[in-house]
Amino acid sequence: MKRAVLIALAVVVAAAGALVVLWPRAVEAQPQLAESAQLRFVLTPASTKSGSNTFDLRITDRAGNPAPGGDVTVEPAMPRMGHAIAPITARQLEPGHYQAADVGLFMAGQWEITVSLSAERVVIPLLLT
Repeated sequence: MKRAVLIALAVVVAAAGALVVLWPRAVEAQPQLAESAQLRFVLTPASTKSGSNTFDLRITDRAGNPAPGGDVTVEPAMPRMGHAIAPITARQLEPGHYQAADVGLFMAGQWEITVSLSAERVVIPLLLT
């Protein structure tokens, strides 16, 4: 009887340890870089989870200077699923620094975020969990 209790306890401890090690964790949001002919775009999402999100955008010329002002639009799409979201105009915080808030990325999976400033346009991949 004592041996059976010890074996059961060992199984419970092993299962709990496996859950801690193997439990899925959120991926930390990392800056995503894309370059057009003239500009460098860095998009940092607030989260890599599906749902409402905010994008921090840094746009510079190739020398690292803030890009000239203009309307910056963000167009999220999930081509594999045939989903697209209406373009969102980002708010300028300072020269070369923009923010797109309340971006509704409603589904986990691979998204393509198209960012445009004037004639410059890039597509930035974003994987959500």
